[in-house]
Amino acid sequence: MSLTKAIMIGRKRRRRGQLWPMPIRETDFGHIYAEATVRPLAAATKSWTGRLLVGTGATDTFLPTSVLRKLGIRPAGRRSYELADGTEQELPIAFGVIEVLGRAAGATLVFAGENEEPLFGVTVVAAAGFYLDPQRERLIPGLPKRKSEK
Repeated sequence: MSLTKAIMIGRKRRRRGQLWPMPIRETDFGHIYAEATVRPLAAATKSWTGRLLVGTGATDTFLPTSVLRKLGIRPAGRRSYELADGTEQELPIAFGVIEVLGRAAGATLVFAGENEEPLFGVTVVAAAGFYLDPQRERLIPGLPKRKSEK
């Protein structure tokens, strides 16, 4: 089945109220970037704003060590991570606040190498209430969940 036909089927189902997602192939996924502001604490005056790759395979947020040090963020411990190339490394971690699209969330910040791309972890994406839209390569703010009334 061609992608065009699969998209048409998905749209037809949506019009009928069947809220199944439109079919997506792995090759349709792009890279999602988000501009985020990092602070040591929510009310801190020091901040860093940059473009981060939303890493769906990354649990925590990876930033260059120099950025975290300039913000006055110091390591609070170490954690072991399996990197994309399959190697395992124990890296220093700290805690801070990340704000993206006006929504703030607490984050585990990993002291990464200077030449590594800043990576936005999925724990912050979920904590800030976002969904990923891989076809349009963007974050979508989600609505707050309500308790169902019985």
